[in-house]
Amino acid sequence: MNSTIDIYAIREGDEKAFVVMYYLLNGKVYNFFLKRTRHSEVAKELTQQCFIRIYNYRTSLSLSHPLEKQVYIIAKSVLLNHLRQEDRKTARELNYAQQMYPVGADTSDNANTGFETQDLLEKITRHLPPVRKKVILLKARQGLSNKEIAAQLSISVKTVENHLTKATRQLRILSPDLLIILGILFSNVNKM
Repeated sequence: MNSTIDIYAIREGDEKAFVVMYYLLNGKVYNFFLKRTRHSEVAKELTQQCFIRIYNYRTSLSLSHPLEKQVYIIAKSVLLNHLRQEDRKTARELNYAQQMYPVGADTSDNANTGFETQDLLEKITRHLPPVRKKVILLKARQGLSNKEIAAQLSISVKTVENHLTKATRQLRILSPDLLIILGILFSNVNKM
């Protein structure tokens, strides 16, 4: 079956051609999302959004480009939209947490204070490797110095610095907004 004919049939609204394309590419698109989000349910939802978008904008599919390439371009767009929404949600949660529970305020009366901040830190660091995540969490949660983190994890100070640098670089790639949020958390820890 010629891929140009498939694209043409899909553009013309041929549901059978769309179903064939869906079955051929569904697994690849799902794996693309799963690798980047690390959550099966999110990957399923994004895969569905991707194919809905393809169907809704099928008349704009190009006959001169491979269908698989066009599907991945749409998948990247869906992923970027998802990450932006997650970033905005995380920023709103951080803003809310900072307004409700300012750093340095007496929080002994409210047992839930730490839970919201911990949830936020978990969301920010969920894409990081385990050791890097530990380093960030020790820095943000406990306000430990690099030397104290190194002693607690039995690694060198240089290794701690490398993990912080790599985490910053990785968060910058994932989302500049996450990096800003992490910077706010670090600055609040330093004020304590």
